[in-house]
Amino acid sequence: MPLLTPAGSPASSLGLGTRGHRGARKDTDPGDAERAIAAAIEAGCTLIECGPQWGESERLVGAAVRALRARDRVLVATRVDTDGALPTVGAVRAAIEASLRACKLEALPLVWLDGWRDAWLDAPPWPELAASLADRVRDGDVLAWGLGVDDLAAAERVTTVDVAAIGVRWSLFDRRAERALIPAAVAAGRAVVARSPLADGALGGELAPGVRFRPEDERRAWSPQRLAALPPALAGLTAFTRNAPPAARASDDGRAILDGLRRHPELVHATVAELAIAACVATAGISSTIIGVRTPAHAAT
Repeated sequence: MPLLTPAGSPASSLGLGTRGHRGARKDTDPGDAERAIAAAIEAGCTLIECGPQWGESERLVGAAVRALRARDRVLVATRVDTDGALPTVGAVRAAIEASLRACKLEALPLVWLDGWRDAWLDAPPWPELAASLADRVRDGDVLAWGLGVDDLAAAERVTTVDVAAIGVRWSLFDRRAERALIPAAVAAGRAVVARSPLADGALGGELAPGVRFRPEDERRAWSPQRLAALPPALAGLTAFTRNAPPAARASDDGRAILDGLRRHPELVHATVAELAIAACVATAGISSTIIGVRTPAHAAT
């Protein structure tokens, strides 16, 4: 089941994520990030994710949508970050009002409650919160709700909740959502939005042992073992692409795999990143895939 834009059309299979637009990520230029939003809309992207935790992304996305008169054709998805704790009705109300002010839109097409936990369903405040969410849709300032999953083990009942969409991580490095969540969501009539198809940049082909992240970048917490595993993993995927990513040659293991590599006879994708995104889009049950584009040139392609 696809996500629908405010006009009722299916949202694009590729959506724009603005998490990296905070300027905390490596090689992110704030000016390029702003122009990338407009370029993505002009290129036909009709799903854009933003959030109050991501710097001024809500303001920038709202400004671009208004400037391009794209309120009806672009599904703007913002979020209420819960850190895994069931939010109060008051906290959700305050978050919605703040997002409306930041985006300067008459209504928020989609709002994610991130950090879903099945335990919320058994908590005494849940019925009141669920009723409040439905009230916001009836009032018209929120058009639809979604639930963001960051812990699959704590989300076995998430598809039983009456929401428009479920957001979950999926990449060639992490396909666990295919086992149960995605089939259950499809059966329940929920749209599935795939997040992090490039595994937080790991499938981009540039990250390798020794990389230095900015102080604000969450990936600074990646262990040396995790970084060391990237070159051989990327080298193995190169069997399905025309070009080898630079990081694949960043270790002896990676180089050894590349030296003995036999490529698939019919290569369609130039890079591992292209392969990763195409694989996500082609996965049964995934309605849209969010990619973090931070330059106008990338957004246009």
